[in-house]
Amino acid sequence: MQSVIKGMVQVAGSTYRIVRVQPGQYRVNRIPHRHVGGFTSRPAGTLVAEGIEPALLREIMRTAIQNARTSWTGHLALG
Repeated sequence: MQSVIKGMVQVAGSTYRIVRVQPGQYRVNRIPHRHVGGFTSRPAGTLVAEGIEPALLREIMRTAIQNARTSWTGHLALG
């Protein structure tokens, strides 16, 4: 499957590109061009932070889901 750019989100003053690498799996890049981690929606909310705090990546994931930047459907405790 080819990667698909799902859009951008702004969190804590930085812009992040959300890229779907396969169904339910997303890569997160800080603009300009720095990979900072990824997340999956299956299993529910698995995070892999690289160079940023997991809490920040969780906020990026939450913002991406709320702003429809993922294909994710379902329920996820994003508290």
